[in-house]
Amino acid sequence: MATLSYIDQADHGESGYFVKHNISDLVSLLLEPVDATEGLRKISRLAQLLLLSNQLDQAYALLCALDEHQEAILPPSSLSNHALQMGTRPFSHFWEAYPTYAYPGKAPEKLEDSDVASARRKTQQWHECRECTRTGWMLEHCNLPEPADPHKWRETDDEPMIAMCARLLAKDKTPGQYPSEQRMREALDAAKKLYAHPQVPITEWKFKWDGNKTVRRHSYLLYRRLVVELAIRLGDLETAADILSMGLRLDGFNDVDGGQLDRYLVLPGIYDVLPLLAKRGKEGSPFYIETEDANAIVKEVKAAIQLRAREGRQWSLAPEKVGWKELLDRLAKGAWAVNRTEYEEQGLTCAEDILHSPATEEEIAEAEAKVGELPPDFKEMVRIANGFYGGWHFLGGGINGLEDIDLADDDVENYMWSMSLDLDEEVYTKVIALSPATECDGYMHFMVSPTNWRNPTNGENFKDGQYPYWQWASWLCSDDVWYSFRDWVAGEVERVEAMVKKGRTMEDETSERFGVVNNVQELLGGHVTVYVFVHLSVLAL
Repeated sequence: MATLSYIDQADHGESGYFVKHNISDLVSLLLEPVDATEGLRKISRLAQLLLLSNQLDQAYALLCALDEHQEAILPPSSLSNHALQMGTRPFSHFWEAYPTYAYPGKAPEKLEDSDVASARRKTQQWHECRECTRTGWMLEHCNLPEPADPHKWRETDDEPMIAMCARLLAKDKTPGQYPSEQRMREALDAAKKLYAHPQVPITEWKFKWDGNKTVRRHSYLLYRRLVVELAIRLGDLETAADILSMGLRLDGFNDVDGGQLDRYLVLPGIYDVLPLLAKRGKEGSPFYIETEDANAIVKEVKAAIQLRAREGRQWSLAPEKVGWKELLDRLAKGAWAVNRTEYEEQGLTCAEDILHSPATEEEIAEAEAKVGELPPDFKEMVRIANGFYGGWHFLGGGINGLEDIDLADDDVENYMWSMSLDLDEEVYTKVIALSPATECDGYMHFMVSPTNWRNPTNGENFKDGQYPYWQWASWLCSDDVWYSFRDWVAGEVERVEAMVKKGRTMEDETSERFGVVNNVQELLGGHVTVYVFVHLSVLAL
């Protein structure tokens, strides 16, 4: 039986416009983590893809399952996440378009007057349409002022000028008002002329910065969602389906050119277009989900939602399922696969070299005489491998095990940002410092044995047997805290095995970080200036 999957853009932090996502991975994302928020968010995204595919019954079944069980799955702090609220966009537009699909029982908008909700959505839609017609952007980024004659597009093949005229013709600054039918029709004709020019798919696009003369994609010069909306307002639904199909096939979903999935799904009249798009199947949309696949996918995902709600986290790396020997072997195997180049530079020759030799009982006793009782799980690990090698920004540099273990110095309070509120002063004197096995940009490792840990009166609480293990570096914005040393190691196993599954290496991660910097000029030409500067500040830390 073939693996169930669907096509979507890459996950956050990864690259790719048309990426295969396996349902088994989605189910794991829901069942495995302590916090299932990301899994539910991706299921919500899957429901949107089902709507795009005009698989309305299946999307509705998934939304009902989310609404019914999310309170049992999510921590209270996550319940306000709009991505999981059934009454917010883009789902609110679905409820309005198809009143026969009743709101799920807990949908907040069920309490809102339908006329008020409809008026609010129309206001949002006008503002999003208005965003697509900004002509000042063309002046700033293409050095192109508004032409005195907006009909100039008829006599030129200059792509920025054609796009400028289409924007100008489709523009109306009066809130809630749209251009006349004549102007909208001419704007649509101008857009058709622009889009008729040859354009390679985004996956083949080679960007080259050339100031105001930079060649830009058609969807960047003129948002396709604007043209889809123009065609809908003119009653030309087949043309709307054509333009939407062109955008999905050539550009995918793209934050830079306004082609986000949720923005397509809130276009007025879009649910009159989606059945026409669905008739074209995968030829019309690379994201189309066939009915048979949709039924199977929803059945499997609903079962996973119900399991998580009923029985809680289903962690395949739980201590009772995976012992330290297997866990460390998997860590070494995965780490070697994704960071082999750096390990070879360190002189290692195989995965087995990553793990240190076991510690003796005498060495354990000496360490405990020095720092006090060690956490039981940490002692179990060093009996199998007294640490392991890491890399630069990889596995926190690894761990030297009992080598150089000591109590933290007098600056320990500065290393406990996340746990310093109302903490028992005695705990500070019991913090154990571990040294990394490989230089890692100043990373430091700390833990407090469960014997000595006392939960603060406010802040993070640890259950019986749990204790804080955390990493710290002077340049980090905060310290990451785990519920035990094993908890961190298991998380790293999940990370490296996920990278192996996707065929990624640490070299890929590094090159993509630098790729963000290399592509800044292109991004700054769009509507994400603040977003880029935020990420640049992180990279510069």
